[in-house]
Amino acid sequence: MPPDPMSAADRHVVVGMSGGVDSSVASFLLREQGFSVSGIFLLTDDATCQALEDSRAVCRQLGIPFEAIDVRDRFRTQVVDAFVDAWLAGLTPNPCVLCNPTVKFDLLREAADRLGARWIATGHYAAVRRTTDNRLGLVQTDAGRKDQTYFLYRLGQDLLSRLLLPLADWQKDAVREKAVQAGLIAADGHSLGQKADSQDICFIPDGDYPALIRREAARRHVPVGRLFDPGPVVDPDGKTIGRHKGLLHYTVGQRKGFEVRTTERLFVLAKQPGTNTLVVGPYGLLFRRRIRLADIAWSGAARLDDGHRVLARVRSSAAKVAASAWLLPDKTLSVVFDQPTALAAPGQSCVLYEDRLILAGGIIMDDMSD
Repeated sequence: MPPDPMSAADRHVVVGMSGGVDSSVASFLLREQGFSVSGIFLLTDDATCQALEDSRAVCRQLGIPFEAIDVRDRFRTQVVDAFVDAWLAGLTPNPCVLCNPTVKFDLLREAADRLGARWIATGHYAAVRRTTDNRLGLVQTDAGRKDQTYFLYRLGQDLLSRLLLPLADWQKDAVREKAVQAGLIAADGHSLGQKADSQDICFIPDGDYPALIRREAARRHVPVGRLFDPGPVVDPDGKTIGRHKGLLHYTVGQRKGFEVRTTERLFVLAKQPGTNTLVVGPYGLLFRRRIRLADIAWSGAARLDDGHRVLARVRSSAAKVAASAWLLPDKTLSVVFDQPTALAAPGQSCVLYEDRLILAGGIIMDDMSD
């Protein structure tokens, strides 16, 4: 938290506005705490125009400066293109994990520097804690299913040192109630306390990511190969048992969208682009004892000793599971689970915690083994 008494710069905070209830209430709370608040909206995609108007309306109600920054070109290059390229490479990326450090928070920091603000803030449900090693790390709060530490694990020490998270000790229901009490309303006059949470990926509002990948690949003249072509579905023994509609429509762990000649409940185990084959099998075959992580982001820890005990979270909706971690000579991390754990798709993130504190995290590689 900021020092007391605070200088003018220490009182100034830039808030990333999203047009939703969380960032709006975060701005309200900071203003109540005596901060000089500036609202910043990042226009990342044409689909965010309504959120822009809602953010503008809230800042008008709060009497705080508002600025919209058009970042569509940067967002398309650094987030959308990377998302498309990862899918075309056979991975299942999480664009929010990439966007937060490279676009959203980096741009908020640039805005704060330009405006002379010491702090940046958002409406995320998480907290920042200083460790005994004098590092900063993100900490899970009591927000339950709304916890957002998984999506923020790649934020570096420089960003964490400037980050305020006003909703760290709040529950979602209480935030909605606060919005109603404060009289915060959207541009259409409806209470923000009743506004639905955003769903799915912000730049794919209809959820049709294959259509987006096809469109964006064509725009950039990037070949898609056979990824949209129908092909065989095989069981773990290689026996053909059905057809799929194109490998780009599937990810590891998926259990729908393919036609098979069996009543058994089957899940995607692997994709084989070389033969345009989808491998499916029973749920038990998704379980692994070991995964390897690349592109490591260090948070509450600067390094891990061999065999360091951790709690691993292999997807945003997953519970943390006990594991041990080893840093390998190639700077990847080997994570060995105490008990076999359901496989997450390559390209997703695995985040390592100690109790509620994030130690580190990385991208799940495609060469997993038992």
